[in-house]
Amino acid sequence: MVSTYDHTQFERHCEPLTAFLQRLRESHERKFDEVLSLAQLQLDDECRLGHNGAEFTGRGIAALAHLVDMPPAVVNWLSARDYDRELSQFVNSELIRLKSQDAQANRADRRVFARFRGDGQGRLYCRGLFSDRYAAVDSWPLMQMVTDSLTREEQQSARVHRMSYDGDELTASLFWPGSERMVNGEAYRVGVAVQTSEVGTLRLRVSAWIGRLVCSNGLIVNSDLGEFVSRRHVGRIDMQELAQGVRGAVACAMEKADRALVQLDSARNILVTDADRTIVQLSRELRLTKDQTRAWLDGHETTINEPGVREVSAFSVVNGLTRGAQNHEFEATTRSYMEWLAGRILAPSLDSSESGMGNWWSELQLRARSLSDEVVAGYRE
Repeated sequence: MVSTYDHTQFERHCEPLTAFLQRLRESHERKFDEVLSLAQLQLDDECRLGHNGAEFTGRGIAALAHLVDMPPAVVNWLSARDYDRELSQFVNSELIRLKSQDAQANRADRRVFARFRGDGQGRLYCRGLFSDRYAAVDSWPLMQMVTDSLTREEQQSARVHRMSYDGDELTASLFWPGSERMVNGEAYRVGVAVQTSEVGTLRLRVSAWIGRLVCSNGLIVNSDLGEFVSRRHVGRIDMQELAQGVRGAVACAMEKADRALVQLDSARNILVTDADRTIVQLSRELRLTKDQTRAWLDGHETTINEPGVREVSAFSVVNGLTRGAQNHEFEATTRSYMEWLAGRILAPSLDSSESGMGNWWSELQLRARSLSDEVVAGYRE
């Protein structure tokens, strides 16, 4: 494979913020929520919601299976073999059983918070079922909060990088004029990384972000200091308070990213004696899968082959993780998670000096020595 070291690949993954917001808004306008009783969750023979004919997304049917305590493997097996009628019968029987149990225990009728979306062609989908404790923050309102934190000129010129949105989950990075950085002759962008799930599977997060133009990958800055927005979709969410938090996160994003960028450059001076062993040790501590670890190892190898790198260091290990995150077989949520982990392993905190970072990496390499050659080799097979 021929590798090029220009910025074409980075630009290919970008689009104007204004166009992206328009698509989000159009999608948002086709969504609605409804509180349903157990009786209204009954399915027809085609496994659609009898109440309004909605089909179930994968996450929606998983939520329904969880409600009736049906093992996911059973649902997947029946669905894969087109046993829709049988699956509907099982679900409906369990819903009747739940309703009967509630009646016998003199409990009030159970109410379920259901989320729906249309596709613009007349089809309706049930995308999630929740208790009344679920706190919904959809992608368009969140991105509008981020946009409102910018000046009008910044909004018009801002661009979105590596956006992924399937109607329910959003991951994207955003940068605007003034975000260009040059460090030792290498080009970067700084901005914010945004993620949220409209069906509760991802934390709502707005963090500082660094984009490395030469390889089109990004790093989500360690947010342990608490200046960024990060919360689960439960309880009450005050939208005005959330908007204020988003404004604060956007306002400090460039400063935090600049500090992390200094650390990233300093990481070139922290040598790593055995990169494979160190990566495997980290992957075990971070509980990455074998595929994710292999992608990390491959990403590190690609990083070392870059003309401006060559030397094995903390920088090459961290960049290897962000490169590995771009594996086309990974979902966008996996990519975002791995980029977030890269920010965590770069340094203990944004306040860490180069010597503090060096101590952390020395302790890591010391722990890695306990790994056997067979264990390390197992990730290369």
